[in-house]
Amino acid sequence: MEDYMKLAVEMAVMKMDDEYSAVAVGSDSSKFHGMMRLNETGADIVKLLAKETTKKDIEKALQKKYADSKPEEIEDLVSDFLKELSREGLLKE
Repeated sequence: MEDYMKLAVEMAVMKMDDEYSAVAVGSDSSKFHGMMRLNETGADIVKLLAKETTKKDIEKALQKKYADSKPEEIEDLVSDFLKELSREGLLKE
């Protein structure tokens, strides 16, 4: 059984001029200051992490959306992004 995870803070993802960013909202804005700049895939992952999910579920969602990408590329991208979120204290596992 795979472990569930979600963002440690509530974040809003915004798109402005073809660029994505995420900021903490509500009471969580005191836990994370600043903004994360994201590409479209990063924005997709942050949105999926708004509720409890698994790494495999994230990979499946991205494979469906980006059908032309190799599964291994998506798995590597998801792993790297989750590691970065974890390092920043933004992932609750």
